[in-house]
Amino acid sequence: MKKLVLCLLCGLLAMGALAQEYPELGAKLEQYFAALAGEPASVQNAECDFLIESCQDSIVRQYVTLKIYSHYLGSKIMGDDAVAVHVADKWLLSGKVPMHSDEDLRNADIYATFNRSSLIGAQAPSAVLKDRSGALVNVPVKGEYTVLYFYAPDCSTCKATTAELQKLVDSEEYPFSLVAVNVNDPGDDDSWQMNYGVLKTPWMFLIGPSGKILGRGLDVPSLRILLGREFSSGGYAYGSDIQMERYGQMFAAYGDTLKVADILDVADYLAARTFGEGDVDAFKQVEGDLLYYLVGRREEVYKDAIIPFTEKYLSVPDVWTAPEDSANVVSLGHFLADLTARTPVGTQVPDLKVPGVLRRKPCLFAKDGKEGVFALRKLRGRPGYVVFYTGGCNACRETLDEVAALVTSKPKARVLLVDMDAIMSSDPALAETLLETFDLTAMPFILEMDRKGVITHRYVDLSKTF
Repeated sequence: MKKLVLCLLCGLLAMGALAQEYPELGAKLEQYFAALAGEPASVQNAECDFLIESCQDSIVRQYVTLKIYSHYLGSKIMGDDAVAVHVADKWLLSGKVPMHSDEDLRNADIYATFNRSSLIGAQAPSAVLKDRSGALVNVPVKGEYTVLYFYAPDCSTCKATTAELQKLVDSEEYPFSLVAVNVNDPGDDDSWQMNYGVLKTPWMFLIGPSGKILGRGLDVPSLRILLGREFSSGGYAYGSDIQMERYGQMFAAYGDTLKVADILDVADYLAARTFGEGDVDAFKQVEGDLLYYLVGRREEVYKDAIIPFTEKYLSVPDVWTAPEDSANVVSLGHFLADLTARTPVGTQVPDLKVPGVLRRKPCLFAKDGKEGVFALRKLRGRPGYVVFYTGGCNACRETLDEVAALVTSKPKARVLLVDMDAIMSSDPALAETLLETFDLTAMPFILEMDRKGVITHRYVDLSKTF
């Protein structure tokens, strides 16, 4: 790793005061981040320190430090937040490297303060919290795996997460204690919010029997994955960083032309090289890893591949027979297939009327859109989009920012913005219907439909539509 860093340094140090040439310097740093992906936080901390310390020019050092901090601050990889906290503590809050403004410095201080105590690998902070039944519970629960789940009753994402979490509890696949804490009534202990970094809901942790934090910021599919790894009987641990990177490289070669058939062709090839040659264990490993890769992707093509993949490869007779196979792979595959089976492409959007904000060509409506109750089948956009979102979601805020650009670039498009938090508060029955009709386990969830209300795409990324 040091060899890569030294190669990057040759370019960085040569730039000196020309650090304002962002594209070239930024590209080198992106290469650096990609090389570090999957390494333990301790390794990434050391490498980042080494790189920052090697920058002699103050402008270069500031740019590199802030670029590193920004990357790890926004990373979706669980555990990368530890690197952001480390960089904030050692370089920014200490004053060794200046931030652009006092406001940025205050924000970095708040981020570090609310994340420092609950990073992966740390001992879970002690707290006395009130669970759903009103009983006081000491956290962490000694000697047991504990799922610590912070939720709010009026949070729409929480409602979906709670339902799926309850299914996991009822299945008794894994022995763990669930401590579900209503953030509106957590008990008398006032340290929980800072110690566990509860700035949004839902917010979920997996804590081991020793009190060590094994996962944070989890959703139910990622919780299943972690539990599967913990309870595997010395067998293969699915979804390793190395395997995920390999699949990422494999599918990256397809670029924007990747289709479901391509994903299934890869699965067929892997099956032929393993199961076809009599190696059942290798077959389980590669296909199980591929399922875990599909789980981690938000793009439509990967979501659409889950059902045919599950039907073909997780139903092979006399293969997935061990108890851990059912818990770690088969149940996960069917759980995800059930979610992605909702409102498939080619069907009409359900005949529902939903309150929201309609956005279209700016000259026709006010800048912020037209509020009202709209029939999903009658948006009449060319195309029409329905964006389900929630207020506590960073990705949702980014999506809402992209709507203005979309309606400007596509004058005939119509975008209906549906605030699930507002519906949860005003019409719980409708919220329940929407949660059962669409895959709202992760938001934003965006549908595209034609003028007749027929769904043409799901899991849409608006940034790629204009």
